[in-house]
Amino acid sequence: MERNKAHEGRAQKLEWFKQARLGMFVHWGIHAVLGRGEQILSRDVMPLTEFEPLADEFRPRSDWAERLAEDAVRAGMKYVVLTTRHHDGYCLFDTCTDSFNAAKTGPGRDLVAEYVQALRAAGLKIGLYYSLMNWRWRGYWDAASYPDEAQQMVSEAHAQVCELMTNYGEIDVLWFDGGAPAGQRTPGQWAGEPMVEDQAAFWRADELLDMVRQLQPNALLNNRSGLAGDFGTPEQQVQAEGEDRPWETCMTLNFAPGWGYLRHSLADKTPTEVLFHLVDSVRLGGNFLFNVGPRGDGLIDDRERRVLAPIGEWMRLHGQAIYGTRPERIYPRGGHPQGPMFHYGMWTCKGNAGYFTLFYYPGEELIASKIGPGIVSAQLLATGEALKVEPMSNGRTRISGLPAKPPGPLAPVLKVQFEGPPYGVETRGAQWLEGGFR
Repeated sequence: MERNKAHEGRAQKLEWFKQARLGMFVHWGIHAVLGRGEQILSRDVMPLTEFEPLADEFRPRSDWAERLAEDAVRAGMKYVVLTTRHHDGYCLFDTCTDSFNAAKTGPGRDLVAEYVQALRAAGLKIGLYYSLMNWRWRGYWDAASYPDEAQQMVSEAHAQVCELMTNYGEIDVLWFDGGAPAGQRTPGQWAGEPMVEDQAAFWRADELLDMVRQLQPNALLNNRSGLAGDFGTPEQQVQAEGEDRPWETCMTLNFAPGWGYLRHSLADKTPTEVLFHLVDSVRLGGNFLFNVGPRGDGLIDDRERRVLAPIGEWMRLHGQAIYGTRPERIYPRGGHPQGPMFHYGMWTCKGNAGYFTLFYYPGEELIASKIGPGIVSAQLLATGEALKVEPMSNGRTRISGLPAKPPGPLAPVLKVQFEGPPYGVETRGAQWLEGGFR
């Protein structure tokens, strides 16, 4: 009975996840003091005597969590995932396992508790990121010489995940990362020979996930513990998972590898590029988890606000084209990833409605082709204006009455009503050259 209730609760949470579509990833910790990214400990080969004192300079504002929640809501996010501990081992939560945490050093506060409270007040779902690896253990880097330490690191991870799943009420998403076994090569550094090859075996992932399911039966788990979990996590690229498998693309504003605060970044995506990746994820059936790296005081800087603000404004006008939409039969699994009318933009679907985001604006009229069933009506969401719809040869439809130029700085969206759920149509043979395709 209890197992059935847990399965039902997680199924409902998965349905919420597939409806939400847009979330905020937050990489934050004492690394923000330096403003050179979240992997500075390893990538700059910093001794711990140089890195650990950064905790004393880590001073988040008292309202950082409320401000973060406000930023997420304004940008149209439905959930947030915060790094409770990144690879450098500094915990943003109070833990009995290690004094190197925000409650016992630096701020002297449990920052995860503040985060959870602020998100609940803002009506956002709560995600917790946790890195299994901890670079402060010698046994991670040299498992052959320190095998006992490697096992202690695993036990520490289990204990800290237990604390996270016990002390903060209901958690919606647990986002594992850093699952490389001790000694394995990881991006940006060399660690030598892995202690074992099997990731799940090294982290005792079966035992770990069983514990999480007992403590948080409705929480959604990602696939980075070495086990499949509930959803996939393509990183820095849009890549659909298998049939009906939930997935979520996580992506930075900059062109990787910087997830944490970068004081100076000269290689960032534009708002249009971020929107393109968002729509590309959603039209193929995935979510988009967009990353921010707050400063040491916990606030998002102007560099990221300059992207979040226009995305938020676009979502206020066009959110119905994102939330709760599905690929339907326009982008079938195993089909061509472009789909119909890709030379103009991308479709998202909800029932009999198709939402067409025009990244390549056609001017005053759009020719809809290779899509069915019949088009009943069309509307420009930015203005609410109804557009003229006329059938043409080869099963096409002319949609006219569009402004001569794009009506805003980001891609506009047409809401198109079909006679039924929309689907892609393949053209076969040469009869379309004579206008005879149906």
